[in-house]
Amino acid sequence: MIGDVVVMEPAQYQSWMSGGPVTGSLAQNGQTLFQQLGCSTCHRSDVQGRGPNLTGVFGKPVQLEDGRTVTADENYVRESILNPTAKVVSGFKPIMPVFQGQVSEEQLTALVAYVKSLNPAPAGAAGTPELKPAGVAPQNPKE
Repeated sequence: MIGDVVVMEPAQYQSWMSGGPVTGSLAQNGQTLFQQLGCSTCHRSDVQGRGPNLTGVFGKPVQLEDGRTVTADENYVRESILNPTAKVVSGFKPIMPVFQGQVSEEQLTALVAYVKSLNPAPAGAAGTPELKPAGVAPQNPKE
């Protein structure tokens, strides 16, 4: 059995335990939720994952098992979380659990924001720093 341990500051943990939002950006909250729900055990940034690597996928074409190609936009990511067997990525089995009724609208929005944040920023673009995929050690130990 594979699992993750999520370490939080005491105030963050208390907020999470009470069902309140975890403080941080929407993408950071999505990253925390991604880890808590176990998504990071299958959606890894290496070739060992049982689900597709999500790094850099947002806004790009995705080849489906049935031969169609779709764009990984917000609607596709939302649908893939709520009903993952609707559009299965080519080369992967439909093993992802259904999260319809398991995540709130706020949590779903945070998860989509996290997936969007995994796209590298265009060269020379200013903005918020890219989040590291869950379960991936930083290249620089000081990060």
